[in-house]
Amino acid sequence: MIIEFFRKLFVRKKKIDIKLLPSQGLFYKEDFEVTVRPASKKDIEDYEKNYVRDDVGVVIYYIKKIVEKNITLSKGYKYEDLKSIDVIFIFLEIVKLTKGRPINLVYFDKEQDKNEKIEFGVKNFNYFQLGELINYYDYKHRCFVVDGYKYTLPSIGVENSLTNFLIIKSAEENSGVYNSYFYDFTHFVGHKNHLKYNEIENLLQIFNFDMESQEIVKVKKIITMFAPIQRYSLIKDGKVVEMTSKINLEKIWR
Repeated sequence: MIIEFFRKLFVRKKKIDIKLLPSQGLFYKEDFEVTVRPASKKDIEDYEKNYVRDDVGVVIYYIKKIVEKNITLSKGYKYEDLKSIDVIFIFLEIVKLTKGRPINLVYFDKEQDKNEKIEFGVKNFNYFQLGELINYYDYKHRCFVVDGYKYTLPSIGVENSLTNFLIIKSAEENSGVYNSYFYDFTHFVGHKNHLKYNEIENLLQIFNFDMESQEIVKVKKIITMFAPIQRYSLIKDGKVVEMTSKINLEKIWR
């Protein structure tokens, strides 16, 4: 405990510019700040020991643990307030700070007919260009207002609440019904960092049964409008490089 306290006190840290996160800081209040520090040896050992190559859920779980343990947020905020889309980006920033060197991705350049490298980071990150969508932005409430609906990106706390809810429901006899439900209501719960189970039940009822068809069409249109902000890709010489499967998360610390 004492060793860990002094490690956090004296280790090098890096303040993350929230405007350079995938969410571009659009859904955080202006006083929101996040600082990262290097992961400990034990953090890395736990990550590598528990890594399951074919189980994305397990991998994401340990990525989240690394992030939760190695960030400091401004006063009044906690880990659950982070937007879910930003977690992997922050994780990779922690990896870079820990290793003291950049993370490079290898991709195949069709024009050059050979493998090329591209560095992961803000310099090459392919940020979503809002264009005219900025006209829907509510600067006071840090959300987009479209057709009367307030759109935000879900927090990691809301995502975890929904995950835990579905784990519990999976043990029930009629668990199959939950496979076909609409769950993107998480984009319309404001800046909540937690949802109670009864709240989730109510939202499932509203968005799957109670809403009129034309309202469902509006909601799905809004989701589609902002879908690109949730994709991770890099850009080099005008060419988009998708990040899917290009980072070896199993050996990321080596």
